[in-house]
Amino acid sequence: DATRGLTSLADTFEQVIEELLDEQQAIQPSKENKDADLYSSRVMLSSQVPLEPPLLFLLEEYKNYLDAANMSMRVRRHSDPARRGELSVCDSTSEWVTAAEKKTAVDMSGATVTVLEKVPVPKGQLKQYFYETKCNSKGYTKEGCRG
Repeated sequence: DATRGLTSLADTFEQVIEELLDEQQAIQPSKENKDADLYSSRVMLSSQVPLEPPLLFLLEEYKNYLDAANMSMRVRRHSDPARRGELSVCDSTSEWVTAAEKKTAVDMSGATVTVLEKVPVPKGQLKQYFYETKCNSKGYTKEGCRG
């Protein structure tokens, strides 16, 4: 069943990207096509809540796991996050949220933008979902904070 959900998610994502690209080309036929501007690993347009974390997010976590597993002890000691000052300040939780929970966001340029609850596409409207990571107040540390 997990494979079916992932396939459904991939199909939805491909359909949305195709519709966005078609819409973008129809609106701005003279501009250079910049597909990369439409992709973000933590934002998705869909008619339903995504069933899984973003694929790029999962691949990144898996790559980090493999990198850590392949290091020798000497290399591991020197790349230890505690030695680099890169410790998480909280126990975190990640989930998909919509404009009902999130009214503003920071775009890839660092500007604060208003989140649209629904995005018009040629065949109706899609909700905008964000994969948000935040401190978990129910963590093992005092109020979820480590520092």
